[in-house]
Amino acid sequence: MGCWVPLTLLTHFNELTRFKREDGILLSLGAILTDSQSATKAQRVVFFDLDGTLHQQDMFGSFLRFMLWHMPQNLLLVIPLLPVIAFALIVQGRATRWPISLLLWAITFGHRESRLNALERQFVQVFKRDVVPFPVVMGRLKQYLSSQTAEVWLITGSPQRLVEQVYADEPFIHQVRMIGSRMVRRRGGWVLTLRCLGPEKVVQLEKELGKPLKLYSGYSDSQQDNPLLSFCEHRFRVSPTGELQQLE
Repeated sequence: MGCWVPLTLLTHFNELTRFKREDGILLSLGAILTDSQSATKAQRVVFFDLDGTLHQQDMFGSFLRFMLWHMPQNLLLVIPLLPVIAFALIVQGRATRWPISLLLWAITFGHRESRLNALERQFVQVFKRDVVPFPVVMGRLKQYLSSQTAEVWLITGSPQRLVEQVYADEPFIHQVRMIGSRMVRRRGGWVLTLRCLGPEKVVQLEKELGKPLKLYSGYSDSQQDNPLLSFCEHRFRVSPTGELQQLE
């Protein structure tokens, strides 16, 4: 009898540890299944352009015109640079960063940061008032966001900080992941350190998602986005009136 109790306790202990080990295996398997299910929830990667796609206007072009209208004295600097800018865009392509960065710098050069920031805020209010959204495309974007099975990217050549301000009151802007052009102050004016246009959109998205890109669908009004659309299983062109046409 003296040895029976310890042996019984040892047997129960072995059974208990076996169940714990098995429970651990089951928990591990459960965690793997949960991770797998979570991964499938965002398996569709979708991208949308902004200007001419979600809304009608060219935000950055409107911004440049607005700034020059309110600082007309900078025409003395802009006009001599226009031939250089135009020639560079013709030779190196419309998506080239530095000619447009030079134009932005010429428009904003010589003004205090406080003045430029005040004009930027005015522009945001004007653009919010006048923007013409495309309901069909905007509806498609919101469908993807509500599905919870898609990761939606907004990739635009307009400066990201302008986009965030214009759409600050729209819920979708806080749900999408965004890549936009970047404006900073250099040498007495504003310049672009990144112009997210054309092939640069591919480069920037590859930095985020890795290579090779594999996208479920893409929406754009511009042929400049063809490099990124080529990675999409489903491609849509947006018409000047906001209608969708599926590309082959």
